Amino acid sequence: METTKQNVTEKAYTEVMGLLLSGKYAPGDKLPPENELKDMFGVSRNTIRAVLNKLVVMGIVETRRGEGSFLKGIGTQIYVNSFVPSILLNEDDLIGLVEFRRGVEMASARLAAINATEEDIRDMEHYFEEINKEGTSSHDFAQLTSDFHVKIAIASKNELFVRLLELVGWIMTSKMENFLYYKPNVEDSSFYHYMVFRCIKQKKPDEAAYMMDSHIKNLVLRVKDYIEYTKTHTPEEIEALKEQKYVKNVFKMEQ
Repeated sequence: METTKQNVTEKAYTEVMGLLLSGKYAPGDKLPPENELKDMFGVSRNTIRAVLNKLVVMGIVETRRGEGSFLKGIGTQIYVNSFVPSILLNEDDLIGLVEFRRGVEMASARLAAINATEEDIRDMEHYFEEINKEGTSSHDFAQLTSDFHVKIAIASKNELFVRLLELVGWIMTSKMENFLYYKPNVEDSSFYHYMVFRCIKQKKPDEAAYMMDSHIKNLVLRVKDYIEYTKTHTPEEIEALKEQKYVKNVFKMEQ
């Protein structure tokens, strides 16, 4: 395979990540200077600088002017953040991304039904109040929905689930912006959300996981439908989805 600048940088990134995950450095430790790192991995200083910049953006490393680069911390965040680039690089596997989300969301809902506090329940109830407000747009609904799934993860008391669902929600939105406007199935979504919420509130973990599974299966079908649509329509037609009139038809939560 032809060696490119991108390949060299990605290889160096993988090797530097291996060094950070080896346990040799603790949070707050200063990393070797750029000249030492470039010699260690046999690459140019520009390549090492690109790797460090990437790690800074990902929140794994911080640089201090005149002092050097420091490891910010090792924990669930470093593993999640190091996983993100591989998702972003795979532009075609949207179905795989949704199916990955399915497993995470089922576990998140199950734990939320066990661990949710009264405050968590109130935060989730707020979602239903917001989506029923006058003037809620399709984009507003999508953002509220993403927030609702994160609230469930917060209620699970598992920080890894919170980080994963924040990132997956951001990735899906950034890669599939027009999907938010393609046949927005608001009533179905809000129905599933309510059923998941009710199971969590009633402390029924198996039922909560089952309803979340049903919800994500429905989402997979909609994503597949959208992908087929993009294959048979022009970019202009896809962009025009944003001009569609948003019809609000939200499932009403029982009082």
